[in-house]
Amino acid sequence: MPAIELTRLKNQSAKLINLYDQPNDFIYHLKEVLEYYKNRTLRVNPVSIAYDLQSYHTPRPVMLQIENDLEKLGEQSPAAAIDLVTSLWNASFYESRLLAAFILGTIPPREAMRVLTSLPEWLYETKDQGIKNALLTTALARLRRENPQILLLLISEWLQAPGQKTQTWGLHAFIPLIEVIGFNDLPQFFEVLRPTIEAVSPNTQTDIQACIRKLYLISPAETAHYISEIIDRMSSSNKITEFLRLFRGFPTEMQKELDAEIKKLAQK
Repeated sequence: MPAIELTRLKNQSAKLINLYDQPNDFIYHLKEVLEYYKNRTLRVNPVSIAYDLQSYHTPRPVMLQIENDLEKLGEQSPAAAIDLVTSLWNASFYESRLLAAFILGTIPPREAMRVLTSLPEWLYETKDQGIKNALLTTALARLRRENPQILLLLISEWLQAPGQKTQTWGLHAFIPLIEVIGFNDLPQFFEVLRPTIEAVSPNTQTDIQACIRKLYLISPAETAHYISEIIDRMSSSNKITEFLRLFRGFPTEMQKELDAEIKKLAQK
């Protein structure tokens, strides 16, 4: 891998931008750029070959330069951006799919919705966790910022789906949304999350813990009371025991508050 010369990199990235509305040429030149900076010193674990997309192991500064130059084009040319997103996804290598997720997150939500509805299909298709994270965070960036209630409806549908994979995606997308909407919408968050928490399983436990920790940081008292209400509604002692395992992933102070709330309920 050659040293990254900033002037050369900027020129290479600028050529890409000029091909923004020509997806096939864009991808051809993108491969040339990534091949130039390819890190050939990395060795791929033979066990994981069958599960990973082809990757150029591109240094982060190279991808960051390309993303920075692409960022405004989603607003300026949304139709071309959508065509490029689809082509980059179909190119099916690691960096092209990361860029597809990034560009999707820069397109105005109204224009992006017809592609965002394909996310479940793309998530099912994806085996690489890095790409999944990008689809559930980066690709939803503008929708999360400008139309958080629409995103909350989408997440609610995922959380109510029968498949645990889809529920896990909803939980992943839920966490950054909590930070955007904040304190005033806590009751709505609690309501959307409640069925998934009540049906906690080993597959969803870690993600539920992460969601509850985020809610707790916004309002410790309300979150503790919310958890205690869920426990109070549980009729099965086995389910309560399983649910209490969630506490192991919580901060000590949070565990104390939850214990206090539960004791109050027991005294009623």
